[in-house]
Amino acid sequence: MTGTPNPHARRYMLHMLLAMMGYTAVLFASITVLRGDMIGADWLRILVAISPVFPALYGLHAMIVFIRSMDEFNRAVIAEATMISAGAVAFISFAYAFAQQATDLLPEIGLIWVLPAIIGGQGIAACFVRGRYR
Repeated sequence: MTGTPNPHARRYMLHMLLAMMGYTAVLFASITVLRGDMIGADWLRILVAISPVFPALYGLHAMIVFIRSMDEFNRAVIAEATMISAGAVAFISFAYAFAQQATDLLPEIGLIWVLPAIIGGQGIAACFVRGRYR
């Protein structure tokens, strides 16, 4: 096994790097604009607030293109790991919401953490799913 990734993986890493650099730049710019009270109109503030989503969507596109370049086995592993992660995040958040409504002890968790939880869970689940085939 060589240390150099295949051309599809190299292209994916380049496009994902560009997407995350764009995300970071737009995120910091949007926070600066919103904290500076430079915009008064609510609809424009919402547009600025969601602007970091657009470079992240480019990252999603890069991921989809990369997954389409994979063989069936790797696609199946990623699909299963993603389903496990999405299901786990959905049911954990479902249970947490019930528990949170029952008491004032649990803090409110923002929706901004759903995507990172699914992505992180997918990475962890992929290790277990792939491990089943070794």
